[in-house]
Amino acid sequence: MPISFRLPAMAAATCLATALIALPAVAQQSGPRVLVPQAPAAPTAPAAPAQPGVSQPSGQPPAARPAAVALPPKVVEEAERLGRAWLARIQPKAPDVKPDLAQAYAAQDRFLAAAMPSRPAQLGWKLTLTARTTQEMFGARAPVVGRIFAGQILENGADVPRDVGSRPTVEVDLAVTVKDAGIMQATNPLEVAGHLATVSAYIDVPDLLLGSGEPLNAETLAMINAGMRTGVIGKAVPVQATPEFVAAMAEMQVRVLDGHGGLIVDSRSSAIMGQPLNALVWLIGHLKARGESLKPGDLITLGAISRPLPLKEGQVVRAVYTGLPGGPLEAQLSVK
Repeated sequence: MPISFRLPAMAAATCLATALIALPAVAQQSGPRVLVPQAPAAPTAPAAPAQPGVSQPSGQPPAARPAAVALPPKVVEEAERLGRAWLARIQPKAPDVKPDLAQAYAAQDRFLAAAMPSRPAQLGWKLTLTARTTQEMFGARAPVVGRIFAGQILENGADVPRDVGSRPTVEVDLAVTVKDAGIMQATNPLEVAGHLATVSAYIDVPDLLLGSGEPLNAETLAMINAGMRTGVIGKAVPVQATPEFVAAMAEMQVRVLDGHGGLIVDSRSSAIMGQPLNALVWLIGHLKARGESLKPGDLITLGAISRPLPLKEGQVVRAVYTGLPGGPLEAQLSVK
């Protein structure tokens, strides 16, 4: 049965109307969709009042969006070609043009327009390449950011079709939800924690899209929306704005198990930039530079903790996170 959640008032009118609309490429999935995880209210200090738009210090005007990046026609053509391939779930060749990262992010919208002709409401943001090793693999100096839309997040235990994407894989991840717009003023992990509602287990099913052997770099990954396809969200616990909780966020043991309880991967949450909340500190600065902001209720996935795993029919992937106050986190998916 679908899990329903109360969305923030500022987004309710739009998101409730679109919450059950699956993306064209995942429309055949049988698992129910969810929007964001919910957990019982934590005994923390009262949150700062939410502000519409970008949160700014008192007396300062809202941040303006930077001037639009000029896109060469060939970059537009390639972004739209990749978007059509994403929609059709076919493996295209790599772009034969080399945009810089600013152009790649600008082209992301052209990719999404082709990939999602009727684009659902945005639920939040996806971070990828948050580990130094993966940055080196993709020639990146920083994480890559994409957008998450309604219909892309599945409930715990969902069945994921083997052909959900062009070139899908499985990665164990971590997700948080934003409590209030004051998060845009946070500058360190402890301050960030004060503006978060929940942290959840999350198993990402990214789509690398390009055919095997085709070169995939950070710019192309930014263009294809950070490879966002779908994912399964598990148990959530309230975030506590305490040094102990923040330290525990970086010290969780994360074990990836198969359907028989066999160990596939044993890792640590510190794989995400040494401390998962560092990824949010980085994202805040990145979005400010783009004239965008995090909003109450946004879901943010923080990057892979495990190495990518192949998506195999009949496979069960279970992720168990231990060491966090409030009990272990867990998420599971099955591949059909």
